[in-house]
Amino acid sequence: MQIEIKGKASGRSEFISYDDLDLTEVLLTFLRKKGITIASSCDGEGVCKKCVIQNDWLTCEMTLKEFLQRQPNGQITVGYL
Repeated sequence: MQIEIKGKASGRSEFISYDDLDLTEVLLTFLRKKGITIASSCDGEGVCKKCVIQNDWLTCEMTLKEFLQRQPNGQITVGYL
């Protein structure tokens, strides 16, 4: 299974594979482990609001499974890539 990370500014996309074990991981942690740089000066505490995707969702406040429930097509949109 894959998700797509798409940069608004560049229009570039990257595809990342995941499996069932990844679904319970916090999305911010999952993306960083996969080599995707996501800004977060508070390191996932939900304070800085820099880890935003889809214009208003914070990657530190949802698991990969929760993201996929909200966004069934698996596409993550970030301002940069």
